[in-house]
Amino acid sequence: MKNIKDILPFSKKLSVLYIEENQEQLLAYTQKLQSMFTHIDDASDATMGLSLAKINTYDIIVLDAASTIMSTSQLVQNLRTINPYYNIIITTKEYEPNHLVNLYRLNPNCVVQKKLGLDEFIDALYALLKRMEYERGFLAHNMEKLQADLLYERKRIGRFMLNEKKLNEKIASLSNGAEIDKNVYELTRLPSKYALQKAINGSLQSLLYIDIDHFDFINTIYGMGKANKLLKEVAARLKQFLPQNGELFHITADEFVILLDNPAKDQGILLAKQIQTLFKEVEIAFDAYSHFVVFSIGIDTGTGKKLFVNAKAASKEAKHFGGNMVVTYNAKSEYMQEQRKNLYWIEMLKHAFEEDKILAYYQPIISNQNPAMKHYEVLCRVLDQNNQLIDANEFIQSAKLVGFVTQITKIIIDKAFKTFQNNNYNFSLNISMHDMYEDYLVEFLDYKCQRYNIAPSRVHLEIIEDIVLVNSEAINKQIEKLRLQGYPVVIDDFSTENSLYSRLFDLHAQYIKIDGSFTKDIHKNKAHLLIMQGIVDFAKKSGIKTIAEHIEDEEVYTIVKELGVDFMQGYLIAKPSASL
Repeated sequence: MKNIKDILPFSKKLSVLYIEENQEQLLAYTQKLQSMFTHIDDASDATMGLSLAKINTYDIIVLDAASTIMSTSQLVQNLRTINPYYNIIITTKEYEPNHLVNLYRLNPNCVVQKKLGLDEFIDALYALLKRMEYERGFLAHNMEKLQADLLYERKRIGRFMLNEKKLNEKIASLSNGAEIDKNVYELTRLPSKYALQKAINGSLQSLLYIDIDHFDFINTIYGMGKANKLLKEVAARLKQFLPQNGELFHITADEFVILLDNPAKDQGILLAKQIQTLFKEVEIAFDAYSHFVVFSIGIDTGTGKKLFVNAKAASKEAKHFGGNMVVTYNAKSEYMQEQRKNLYWIEMLKHAFEEDKILAYYQPIISNQNPAMKHYEVLCRVLDQNNQLIDANEFIQSAKLVGFVTQITKIIIDKAFKTFQNNNYNFSLNISMHDMYEDYLVEFLDYKCQRYNIAPSRVHLEIIEDIVLVNSEAINKQIEKLRLQGYPVVIDDFSTENSLYSRLFDLHAQYIKIDGSFTKDIHKNKAHLLIMQGIVDFAKKSGIKTIAEHIEDEEVYTIVKELGVDFMQGYLIAKPSASL
């Protein structure tokens, strides 16, 4: 068995990335690796690991085979895409032979079974480091040959791909029968979306995109089989409305299209309203059931393939505003502008993840009783493609649409812990509903506290209003567990809602941050002054500390201090900064 002393001569100038979802294992291994290597980065899941691998260079990557976000095969493949020469060690709890064989097929440098413990891991590291030293010292000249071989293989693959393209073209030319089937939606035998693509012919046409509202509810209540029978009845009734210049298409399970050739003025709108009205008046009967069907209908008139995209977008707009309505496409509508803005922010965030442009900023919170006390709120900022600094309020709603919120939270938490590991300051982290739904915080924060030797009492969790108002037993248990582990709970944006007062005690919050809309004009608005005084008095009687934000001028500062607020935060005190 080798020990750390055996490894140090080879490892002291090398860097390691460790990817592991089990926080206990991650802590144990990183603590051991820290004593051997010059630099260690830890990633609590595959996504974060890949992000780090894109922006940093590592000599060794250690990854666990139990990733839930993507398969081990996909993770290794992605890492090899970033750098085909990464030295990879795979750890695994499973020792079934077929599983181990599959791991070795991924061509890692070694596979370590966790059941054998850290000694086996150190032995594997020693063997790898010896091999790395040999390769770097005596086989550097082979790199040129490998590069030449790689270039040759790429050219060869290129020729294969060209041949494959030609074969696919031949197959396509012989697939007329299959093409006919693609043009028909099997359930209703209506023309499909492929037939629609051919029917949009470049002349003046109107397209009605007809989306059944609440079809998920129909599927759940009646079951898929009966829901399919309802769809057949819907298709049959829609056919009855078709004018001579119209054709009906079945696009997806709950979405239909009517295409009108050379439509009369407002024909599409009149037809859509007629469909809405008559479907509302008579239920659809199927088997022993009946159900009223209503639609979100989007319409566009013009020429070309954009008709489909525009009408579908108008249908989504109708559904966004509650459904059961007809909307004509308007590129300048607030909804369409909002969707374009969402697309911009989503693309911006993708680049930010890849280029490490998700930044943690820190804004001081001062104590009125002890101004020397150091406390910071950790805020998220992003550098866009033009390196302009963007506040999280600009993009957070867009991030929610595609599930980026927890990824952002994890990055900010990681950067905050690294910043506060070498001081004794307290800091506050913003926690969202998405973080609670994914149920990772208890384990994740516990690992970070141990990894960076930070007491939970220093890590304040700002719970935003959407969590507070949802009385979920699962969320309550998470918050209670975090509180019992020592993390102070802060209710953010506290206002006069009665439900907030009752939930305050359910969650055993130690702090409330008063809604900034009351603070910023307290010197001008007497009602807000009275409300804030009431909140402060209530908090003092309940043994809860208060924080006032949006302190932006001296007059507000003086009034808030006189009210007896415990902590203050705002631009008058200090703006958020990338450093403490």
